[in-house]
Amino acid sequence: MRFPAEARRDVHVRYTRPSCMGGFAWFTIDFEPMQDGGLGFEFVNPLGPADIDPECAQAVSEGILLWLIGAARDEIIFDRPPLPTAEELKAGVPVRSDVGPGSIALRAVLRHSRLHEVDSIPWAHVRAGWRAADKALLGAEAADDPMDHAPQHHAR
Repeated sequence: MRFPAEARRDVHVRYTRPSCMGGFAWFTIDFEPMQDGGLGFEFVNPLGPADIDPECAQAVSEGILLWLIGAARDEIIFDRPPLPTAEELKAGVPVRSDVGPGSIALRAVLRHSRLHEVDSIPWAHVRAGWRAADKALLGAEAADDPMDHAPQHHAR
């Protein structure tokens, strides 16, 4: 069994943390089953550095993968579990137990992102990637995150 069975499109996440440490991530992403019918995880970022820093895009990918393997929200920054390798994912890595049986077969495509010159930092994007997967793949149970309604930063 492959996970997910169907696509979830236009998943919008905004993460802001107003403090001295800052933190800003704002993007839209699509989640879809792997196109070739195989297992694994593919993260596609067609955007340029004016939209999202490459380190932040990598952090979104890591956040999604952390969600898929079952990392809890409080484990995604510190004490995070090791991420599976591409080879392990292609051989079949079970998806987190609370979404049912199956192996990871996910393609995530970044569609839009906004950049904040100071506060767009990788750890914020790890959290936002985890949240995007939670919203898209857990469904209604994960809906209405207060961070999606946080005050907007000035972003370009």
